Amino acid sequence: MQAADEDKTQKAAEVLNVQPPQQGAETVVSEEKDALSLQEIYQKMNPSVVSIVSTLRSGTATGTGIIMSENGYIITNHHVIEGAYQLAVLTYDDTQYTAELIGSDAISDLAVLKIEAEGLTAAEFGDSDALRVGDSVVAIGDPLGIQLRGTMTNGIVSAINRDLTVEDRKMTLIQTNAALNNGNSGGPLINCYGQVIGINTMKMSSYYSDASVEGLGFAIPVSVAKPIIDELIENGYVAGRPAIGLNGESMPEYARLYYRLPKGIYITYVSETSDAYLKGIRQNDILTAVNGTAVSTIDELNTIKNQYSAGDQLTLTIYRDGHYYDVDVTLMDQALQ
Repeated sequence: MQAADEDKTQKAAEVLNVQPPQQGAETVVSEEKDALSLQEIYQKMNPSVVSIVSTLRSGTATGTGIIMSENGYIITNHHVIEGAYQLAVLTYDDTQYTAELIGSDAISDLAVLKIEAEGLTAAEFGDSDALRVGDSVVAIGDPLGIQLRGTMTNGIVSAINRDLTVEDRKMTLIQTNAALNNGNSGGPLINCYGQVIGINTMKMSSYYSDASVEGLGFAIPVSVAKPIIDELIENGYVAGRPAIGLNGESMPEYARLYYRLPKGIYITYVSETSDAYLKGIRQNDILTAVNGTAVSTIDELNTIKNQYSAGDQLTLTIYRDGHYYDVDVTLMDQALQ
């Protein structure tokens, strides 16, 4: 992905409207001051919140974004812009811009866009590490689409450092009971000082298929997002993430027993640029162990893989046609698979 004709070495510390100290960037830490009223928070933050319209081959999708610099850098979620071939941004004053994708990262569910504009109202970012359960928070965004854009809901921090598995990846999130709905994704979770402390990313609508659940919203902490935003602005991707270069799925137990197959991960795809492919691993193989540790789910595989870096080597145990093979595979950079 090609970024705008700006200095790509500009770090997120500067873009996030923060003065970078000598040894790295810090987010704004709230000094002792009075909390703002809900009306004051809205007046302060709403000009920094935008609507995002993603044009897909199958239609359109909408989400929310946060203005992070006066010259048009915007944070949102990866899943808001995933698969889009055209992106539009609508600011609070009804001005519409065509947006450029600077970079995105599926693992963290973060993306950075750029619009050609000056003098925008950049959001102020707070210290998510200072949050406590029970702190008041608000969310601003576009629940259910741009017709309801600029909607504010309020609640509390229900939990911090909440570890969830989302599409076979683990995320550490802020949990809130502030109402979030489809369209809020990518918008700000805001503390009582009118500072962004999280990027809203998902809600849990049901835990069991027949149960309706409310008041379970989740946001990416700013402290987690900031270094990733740094890399997205500089590189367009997060460098050094390890990847084996294959996809797979857990086998249903009934199918495994019927075909008399071992427990493991059924491989559905192998990247031809990966060392796994060069070493002969193919679709329909079964991965049963990594470095001698049995694996049967993608989550188990990722837990082991993520302890290593691109360039490190893993030993994969592969089952094929009644035989087991140990294959030494070098991890690749995820951005290159």
